[in-house]
Amino acid sequence: MLSLVEDVDRYRFTEPGPFQHGELEVTSEDIITNLPFRDGCAMWFDHHTSNEVNADFRGAWWVAPSAARVIYDHYMPDDRLTGFRGLVEITDRIDSANLTMEEVKNPRGYVLVSMTVEGKRPQDEPYWRRLIELIRENDLAAMLADPEVDRRCAEFMTVNQEFGQAIELYSELDGNVLVTDFRRVWNGESGNRFLAYTLFPRCDIWVKAMDNPNDPRRAHISVGHSIFNRTSKVDVGELMSRYGGGGHRGAGSCRPLKEDADRVLREIIEVCRNDIS
Repeated sequence: MLSLVEDVDRYRFTEPGPFQHGELEVTSEDIITNLPFRDGCAMWFDHHTSNEVNADFRGAWWVAPSAARVIYDHYMPDDRLTGFRGLVEITDRIDSANLTMEEVKNPRGYVLVSMTVEGKRPQDEPYWRRLIELIRENDLAAMLADPEVDRRCAEFMTVNQEFGQAIELYSELDGNVLVTDFRRVWNGESGNRFLAYTLFPRCDIWVKAMDNPNDPRRAHISVGHSIFNRTSKVDVGELMSRYGGGGHRGAGSCRPLKEDADRVLREIIEVCRNDIS
């Protein structure tokens, strides 16, 4: 949408943590969206509570289901964005994890396409850019008919099935906590990050440990609130920050050294099991 209402000539992608710590140069011609604020930018749009700033800037910030909602509401009424109302509504639901069990188990349409961009691998940037061009056309049928989108959707469904089987095999419930330990036993592709909540509906929080493919010295531990059983009171982002990680209230991760991983995992499970925030 920004590329339709502003003069955008390129896109750059980064993660919130590295960006907040200075990754990527920001100039007076740059628009930042869905990321923390950086001084010197031309415009900034965001919706996360944790990113609120006490500074003057062009753009918009407020707590909303998605950054797309903030951008859409900021520019409306604008004839160039009028047709995006439906797409913004489904984006709100995807970004705020307001999905049904059926949509998680058997994703279709924009929900399915959104799952093809999970994982955030830098080598996928050409695909992300292709999706931007398809989204500009705001035609779901044309998007799903695109050969690359079609291939990735089919690939995702296969990966998702294998992911679900692995979750069932290497998980156990510890009270309200679903614990999945993939370390040394499974390193396949991750599927839908909400799938576990359909397989173990009694849990209200999921703790998952994996080998870190980018750093053999470290493990990767992620934690997330169930999107169906919303009873956990744990502030996940704050909890992960105790171990050098971060995130939001409902989801986050950390990357402890392998020699510390068992202890860190036990401590995280204990906090989540007792709902100590």
